[in-house]
Amino acid sequence: MYHISKSILVLIWMCCIISCKNKEETDEIASLKSVVENTLGKKLIIPASLPTYSPFTNYIADSAAIFNSEYRIYSKVNASCGSCITHINLWKNLIAEFSKYKIPVILVCNSDDQFELIKYFCETGKLKSFSYPFFLDRKNEFVKKNKFMAASKNFETVLTDKNNTILLLGNPAVSKAINKLYLKEIQKRINKD
Repeated sequence: MYHISKSILVLIWMCCIISCKNKEETDEIASLKSVVENTLGKKLIIPASLPTYSPFTNYIADSAAIFNSEYRIYSKVNASCGSCITHINLWKNLIAEFSKYKIPVILVCNSDDQFELIKYFCETGKLKSFSYPFFLDRKNEFVKKNKFMAASKNFETVLTDKNNTILLLGNPAVSKAINKLYLKEIQKRINKD
């Protein structure tokens, strides 16, 4: 009888843990969904001062042309993180596709090391030539002003219109599904214009 009671208690305990875990996952999904719903259609706030770092020579556009474009992709990059910097190489393949629609990729870099690591990666060739200048966020204002980005790494990249109204969230460089979604939205909007 003791073993049966003990087995029943263990079974009940496991059910409680599983239901708590499912509740936590459900709550997290609901929270992220809420962030998306409250972010789409809002303005992306760009810090007043974002100096450029231009270590390469093959730029498609300068900063004036970038900020005058009809649509833009902004992505936050932790320039103190080696693997985050190497992820910049993932954008290389997408830039050609987005540039067909004249959509620049604006990488806003923040750093704890005065941007020394990203400069090292550029100077040593560990980072491939990038088609746009990097924008340096010395005070990490980009994320502070756009708090939704702190909710998930998935929200650190956005598609905006010329007024910086957020149209989509998600990183097309790491997800084919999000890349298709970006292209579909861009094509829809360009065809409407």
